[in-house]
Amino acid sequence: MNSTTTSSPNRQMNDILSENKVNFFAGKNKVAIFSAIGLIVVGILAFGMIKMFSDKSKAEYNTKIYTFETTVLKEYTDAPTDQGRAKALETGIANLNLEMGEYLGLLPLVIKSSDALSASSHYAEARTVLAIGDKIASDDYAKYFILSRQAVVYEDMGEEKLAIETLEKMTSQSVKIFEGKTYLDLGRLYLKTGNKEKAKASFTHVIEKNKNEAEFVKIAQLYLAKL
Repeated sequence: MNSTTTSSPNRQMNDILSENKVNFFAGKNKVAIFSAIGLIVVGILAFGMIKMFSDKSKAEYNTKIYTFETTVLKEYTDAPTDQGRAKALETGIANLNLEMGEYLGLLPLVIKSSDALSASSHYAEARTVLAIGDKIASDDYAKYFILSRQAVVYEDMGEEKLAIETLEKMTSQSVKIFEGKTYLDLGRLYLKTGNKEKAKASFTHVIEKNKNEAEFVKIAQLYLAKL
């Protein structure tokens, strides 16, 4: 993305500030950010898997989780548009949760499954799976990954109010991964629901408090210029 975008003359800025252009910047940025988040997730999940399999007292649970991942989850990823397989994945994880309770070792499977379901627009099933993850997540890092996914699913389902509440909850967490993105998404949703004052405050927060997140700052400046 061109670093001179935010310092161009007003006439050029006005041209850039069309809805399509802002959405392009946001969309392009989203791909990069989710790739970066993906690397963090891989690291955390790898640690979680090592910890999970080192817990000898949960060997039976671990075996069942691995079997589920290599059968039910794989069957779904082989045919992700199949509604029946999406439902089987949701139901299967719910059954594992009933059996294992709030066993943290189930969380990596929850995250992988919700991501797979969301990728194929099975939002209702992803929502149920993430609700299970919300019960299991026992630390702020785990909470962050669940809440960030819940916010996306709520928005994709048209439930902007729930998406806003979820993002607001994220701002109160001790973990601040891509805080600029959280406030940028809040600003977008506030704007979408007609709350221009809160939208302005959120975009301003990105610009003033998250200066090291340059891409988010640029997008926030574009949104502010339209208010």
